[in-house]
Amino acid sequence: MLAQLLTFAWNAPSVDYHALAPEIIVAATIVVLIVLDAFTGERSRWASSSVAGIGLLVALIPIATLAYDGVDRVMFGGGFVVDNYALILQALFLVAGYVVILLSTNYIAEGDYHEGEYYTLLLSSILGMMVMASARDLISIFIALELVSIPAYMLAAWRKRDQKSNEAGLK
Repeated sequence: MLAQLLTFAWNAPSVDYHALAPEIIVAATIVVLIVLDAFTGERSRWASSSVAGIGLLVALIPIATLAYDGVDRVMFGGGFVVDNYALILQALFLVAGYVVILLSTNYIAEGDYHEGEYYTLLLSSILGMMVMASARDLISIFIALELVSIPAYMLAAWRKRDQKSNEAGLK
């Protein structure tokens, strides 16, 4: 009896995976970077920047198809809206992140730094920016803000052997 009541009372929310595709692609790229860094280590340091850059460029494809479609998509009870404003901001964040990856690749490769951590934290922050562009209620804004700020704090202390970086991480 209780099982029948629960099945009638609860309806699963409809999720538009096409509208969530850019965020899903960036999240999948983060997972690939973590696995790549865990299993390859120092042997293929160049692969992290390539995977991060390709992941950001691939995430632009669903943004282009959503912009071409032109339909505003509302999910999670109005808490997540994918409209033209959100698509423009998401594309801007992805392109800016790609430029940051291009500009920082040689700097990161020349130093004795942990490349996988850098690109994982950078993409995590970009993912938070993308969620922030589509957030329309307080809880989704809070989650997006935390997803932007926590990796940024960690990036401040990313260079572990540098005393100034450690000090910045404590502040």
